[in-house]
Amino acid sequence: MDESRLADSLAEAGLKYLGMIDSTARLIPPALAGFANSCPAEGVADVEYLMSDDPQFLEKVNSGWYRLSREGGLFPSGDPEFLLAVNCAEPDEPRVWRWARISLSDQWDIAGTGAATGVLGNGSGLPAFVMLSLDGNTIVRAQQGEKSTEFVLVREPHHVQFFRQLAVQMSRWPDTTELTKAAIERWLTATAE
Repeated sequence: MDESRLADSLAEAGLKYLGMIDSTARLIPPALAGFANSCPAEGVADVEYLMSDDPQFLEKVNSGWYRLSREGGLFPSGDPEFLLAVNCAEPDEPRVWRWARISLSDQWDIAGTGAATGVLGNGSGLPAFVMLSLDGNTIVRAQQGEKSTEFVLVREPHHVQFFRQLAVQMSRWPDTTELTKAAIERWLTATAE
């Protein structure tokens, strides 16, 4: 992965790249956190849908993401730092997800410029990402549906049985990378009740 290119792409969207998180951190692995949108309702703290045909779609997606993230615990209002799942694999190789530490600048655009860079989505107006609070207690997942963008917020994923059960299953999947399997084991062990 080219960290300078990642930093440049994030800077275009008004995000500051603060470095990669140690791969041995005891956080929920990004590949597992990415399933937040599949979490049963009892594990989801909040959901927000924004219709793609709204003339103010980009502004509403950005403000909706910020409100949900701040109020939901992704970051405190005075210190907008969080983790972003980034693909560290080379092009044409299987994806390898890791957490990167990010902060917001005064001017940012997640839904437009951020999504257009490919780091935060699949083109302008098509946000798709997984974010995690620094303490690992809040996941925000964005995905583009047929007619809307959906934000899902999950608090304390280590207490959500869906994630714990899925983690065990993922560790047995043949296409789960060794890095992810090790991260799953660390997370399950660190958060065992």
